[in-house]
Amino acid sequence: MYLNNIDTAQCISYKKEIEADPNEAKFTAKIEGDWLFDEGGPQFRSSVKTRDSPYIMEASHPNFAGPGCRPGPMAFGLFWFAACVSSTFMTEASMRNLQFTSMKTRVEADLDYTAQFDLGQNPLISEYRVYFDVTGEVTDEQVQDLKEYALAKCMGMFTIKNAISLRAEARLLK
Repeated sequence: MYLNNIDTAQCISYKKEIEADPNEAKFTAKIEGDWLFDEGGPQFRSSVKTRDSPYIMEASHPNFAGPGCRPGPMAFGLFWFAACVSSTFMTEASMRNLQFTSMKTRVEADLDYTAQFDLGQNPLISEYRVYFDVTGEVTDEQVQDLKEYALAKCMGMFTIKNAISLRAEARLLK
């Protein structure tokens, strides 16, 4: 059964799998990409596996004079946050049997490139903001509760609000 374009039967089934074996909830997300050297073209490319075929994602480094030939990395990061928090919001709404007719999510970030150019120590990002505009057969109280739920349970939002352990390596391949 689908509600709000969420396969609720699949969600219920997966929840039962996790209840039976909590290890079913754990996996490692990965992405790998290549830097591209053709002048004027995209600078980074990754192929992501989907059900139907690979999906090619390309990015350009921020062009400080205006948009590049592809979205910059921050656009993909903000897309991740917006898509993740929207999915968490709508999945929970569907599990609560709440029907919506529209949802628009906007995520904003205040950026400062001062430190990236060694011109000061200002924080690279000073604030994120998330806005949900929804319509449906719901109350404002339900919408506010879903907002709080999504902000608390979304993995993207978790990475914004919490320090996460990071390991990084750089290897010179010969």
